[in-house]
Amino acid sequence: MKRVTAFSPGHVTGLFYMKDLEPDPLYCGSLGSGFSLVKGTSTTVNKNKTSKDHVITINSIKKEAPVSRKIVELFFEKTGITPEYLKIEHEIETPQGSGFGSSGAGALSLVFALNRLYSDPLSALQASQVAHCAEVICKTGLGTVMGETLGGIKILIKPGAPGIGATISIPYPEGLCAMFAVYGPLSTREALSDPLLREKITISGKKYHSLIKKEPSFENFIKYSRDFAESTGMIPQSVRAVMDGFDKKGINSSMLMFGEGTFTIVPETDIEKVKKIAEKIISEIKSARKPLLFFSNIARGGVNIVSEDA
Repeated sequence: MKRVTAFSPGHVTGLFYMKDLEPDPLYCGSLGSGFSLVKGTSTTVNKNKTSKDHVITINSIKKEAPVSRKIVELFFEKTGITPEYLKIEHEIETPQGSGFGSSGAGALSLVFALNRLYSDPLSALQASQVAHCAEVICKTGLGTVMGETLGGIKILIKPGAPGIGATISIPYPEGLCAMFAVYGPLSTREALSDPLLREKITISGKKYHSLIKKEPSFENFIKYSRDFAESTGMIPQSVRAVMDGFDKKGINSSMLMFGEGTFTIVPETDIEKVKKIAEKIISEIKSARKPLLFFSNIARGGVNIVSEDA
């Protein structure tokens, strides 16, 4: 095999709390709820015979990419295959660092492509576990890989990597579209390391996680996600302005975890109407800094191999 491309959906978290104090990253994770996106990350891998280092690009720009390097390290370590230098190309469709699970999607698509490149020495479950461990070690995510492995709208009910953690599905009708108004990134690493914020997230996360488990619907997912965001005090004024505008129009929305942005989920038939409302809200924001609108359907499936060249 000379070249393999894999795809992972993006993922949005609405509410959660951390369960990340286990010494083994396989057993670290989070409990909460989120949904996967049709838009995500494609990763292409081939062996790099012309350099004495890995060459990693994100949307055609060369990057250090510590999570990708950790994936490669863990893959060769777990399989016992003699390490080789690689060319890794990530193509990310979602806004980076803004709560769309792009780090997890990059990790997951990379390990699946890498696994196929070396003739599948790992099972799909083992490959997903490598992606989860890399995210935990690099402090870039806790439950994202689980969601992106499965797709749909999920509630995490047991922390840990795929095969160790557990989920239940939230039913939802066909033809839903998520709309996002996104300013930019918020640091997952900083949030996971802030003791005061961790305490607030844990208290609120436990409450609303319990409620969504009792009443698992996508309408309640948005409602409890909003209640969670409000109770943690994480909503910045920029995001508040957009959410207040949606509230006045009877549109339920919440904040991206973690990203400076908001989301709502509506039937595809309503998306043009909601888009016009959002555009009007944004035009009335009294700041030169405006959010960008972004759209994606919900992904029913998870990570997969897209193409492979012999």
